[in-house]
Amino acid sequence: MGAAGLAHLLMMGSLFWGYFDPLIFSSDRSSQAVDFFAIYEAGHRVLENRSMYEFAFVDPGAAAPYFSPYRYVPVFAYAVGAPLNVLAPWHSYWGWVALNELLLVLNAYATWRVAGKSSWRVVAASMWFVFTPFYLELYMGQFSFLMATALLWTGIGIVRQRELLAAVPWAVSLVIKSNSALIAPLFLRIGWWRTLAVAAGAVGLNAFYFLWRPSDFQLFLEQNLTDEFTRTALRLQYWPAQHGLTDFIENTYLAVETKALETPLAYVLIPVASVIAVSLATTFFARRIDPLVLFAIWSATFFLVYNDVWEFHYVMLLPALVLLVAVRPSLRLVALATFVATALPTPYWLMNHVWNTGPIPDERFLLQNAWPAWGVIFVHGAKPIPVALFWMYLVFSQARHGLTLDWVLEIRMPWKRATIHEAQD
Repeated sequence: MGAAGLAHLLMMGSLFWGYFDPLIFSSDRSSQAVDFFAIYEAGHRVLENRSMYEFAFVDPGAAAPYFSPYRYVPVFAYAVGAPLNVLAPWHSYWGWVALNELLLVLNAYATWRVAGKSSWRVVAASMWFVFTPFYLELYMGQFSFLMATALLWTGIGIVRQRELLAAVPWAVSLVIKSNSALIAPLFLRIGWWRTLAVAAGAVGLNAFYFLWRPSDFQLFLEQNLTDEFTRTALRLQYWPAQHGLTDFIENTYLAVETKALETPLAYVLIPVASVIAVSLATTFFARRIDPLVLFAIWSATFFLVYNDVWEFHYVMLLPALVLLVAVRPSLRLVALATFVATALPTPYWLMNHVWNTGPIPDERFLLQNAWPAWGVIFVHGAKPIPVALFWMYLVFSQARHGLTLDWVLEIRMPWKRATIHEAQD
């Protein structure tokens, strides 16, 4: 634990001196706190009764020095963005960094407690401190770690079979980034209807804003869904920013087919549909289920089906990994292997300084043109391929006991009717 703490301090020092920045694309090529200022600016617009979704690179009325477009749900702008405006932009950012550090310590302590007297509790707790996507999370001023904290407590509620403990943080997660909606099939499978109801109520709060500003609903959809179904002129997005499975497929295709402007849509949609179908089949038809494993399956599914997965998003996989290490002995090694693969930086720096085939351009959208094709594939596959293997292993661990249609025929799904297999060795 002490070594993990020292490594963490070294990593955090780079927020001030920048020595880790060249290792990761976003910290190398993006302005510090740019994503934090997106939420800060959305809160400022809320306080001024302006649209939180209208975006312009030059805004005379802006409070933040710079910012990216706001893509979150309205409740988050009111509940988090507006209060952040109590402080000046940079003071608010550093306060947010400090709060995330506090959450990190609390998450490690909660992990240590849930592991009980296991000798692995130190390992599981230490995992929180040596995860490089967390550094990028703080550099960008992101909110994925707030999401990870909510998911940790959701997972702890699942482990302890306490519905309220899982329901509240899951509902909170849905108004932060909303991708945690992928966990809904798990709660449906185990019959936690109150959890689903609480979550639906939390999400439904956003409807009031969109009824008040219907034009913002269109902007919200454009920000979040357009690229999921259309990939026009994707060659313009051929860059090292994203690290999900769909990003890996797209960049691999474009690295090989150098004259292509876009990846054929079927190349992406077929794997995405397959992953979702298999995850659903495993959830609903497995004869024996382990809810924590299903939680991990759906946590991993996000990285395999969503477009625009950035490195800092991988903090949202940490809760599943640390809980498996803490309480599932049979899955510790695969969880640790996945942790190591996602905790390390991608070979981005090596592509720029060792294995590049030409001068590295200043324009970030042209960076990959100076890399060999295998290097592009290597960088984009470094994280999603291990997660895909992790997902497949978990799916097999549930399916190996056989599949059944009993759940469908019974219609009702209370917890006690599911055969729970906790896989503790």
